[in-house]
Amino acid sequence: MKLLPIIAFASLLPLATHAHADSDFPYVDENCGYTTTYDAPPERAVTLSNNATELMLALGLEAQMVGTSYMANMTISPQYEEAYNTVPILSPLVATTEQLIDAEADFVYAGYPDGFSESRHTRDQLHDLNMTTRLNTEGCNLGKFGFDELYEEIRSVSGIFGVAERGEALIANMQARIADIEERLEGVEPIPVFIYNGGEDTPRAVLGNTMLSHVVGRAGGMNILGDIDNRYGSTSWEQLVEQAPEHIVVFYSGTSSGQVVENPEVNLGQARVATLEANPIIAGVPAVEEDAYTLIVSVIGQPGPSSVDALEKLARAFHPEAFE
Repeated sequence: MKLLPIIAFASLLPLATHAHADSDFPYVDENCGYTTTYDAPPERAVTLSNNATELMLALGLEAQMVGTSYMANMTISPQYEEAYNTVPILSPLVATTEQLIDAEADFVYAGYPDGFSESRHTRDQLHDLNMTTRLNTEGCNLGKFGFDELYEEIRSVSGIFGVAERGEALIANMQARIADIEERLEGVEPIPVFIYNGGEDTPRAVLGNTMLSHVVGRAGGMNILGDIDNRYGSTSWEQLVEQAPEHIVVFYSGTSSGQVVENPEVNLGQARVATLEANPIIAGVPAVEEDAYTLIVSVIGQPGPSSVDALEKLARAFHPEAFE
């Protein structure tokens, strides 16, 4: 059975600046404690994270985008590259307030909380500048986050822009791909997995209230720290020995200490594998003994349309026999 191909909806859907019916509006968006009423779709959107960028592009909304940011030195997923290249890159880090003003943004969308903060700009500050905002609801940390919550995120963004049918088409494509992967995994025994987010003295971990933890579970794994009701946190090397993961997912982005990293796959992803292999405390952990590592960059590890790509990659890594 073949896996369904990734569909770049930006190339399949008709492009129009106002691709909506009058009956779609007003649209009321309830998001992380903010209520926003849209009388018409935004026309000058800016994204503050890679997963927000990909979701917009997956909905064919590049014509309504005047800027992206926070890709650092990571690479957009190939199915969105052509559309991505038509949108200005405002910054390799989170776009500043001044850059948003210069772009005359009327909608600012962040895929995770880094986009809105006291040190950059709060949502209230942007609202005072006549910019509407949205935060992917995983960033609200309201509890477990999975594909069902991601589908609602897609529905909300497509509703804001009056392209609900595109949102449903994207969701249907994702559901079909997931169903095919899970059919292959039927009957497999889940393996214990540690999701490593860096750190030498104290290992940082991806915890239970994340899309990546959910994806690990759907891929035939079990996040050993998935019962912790938070997004990110720390553990200890001794706990890792006790829990004996059989696979380690190495999660990384394109920045370190707030700075853009050159070649993040090597200097963050592979460097974290080297850190694990050099640690004598965990030398006997099954995943380390078997070199069972999979690198997941935040472009596909954060909640967005490429979460299905992360699911397939991890399913193949955890249970290669199911894909022979």
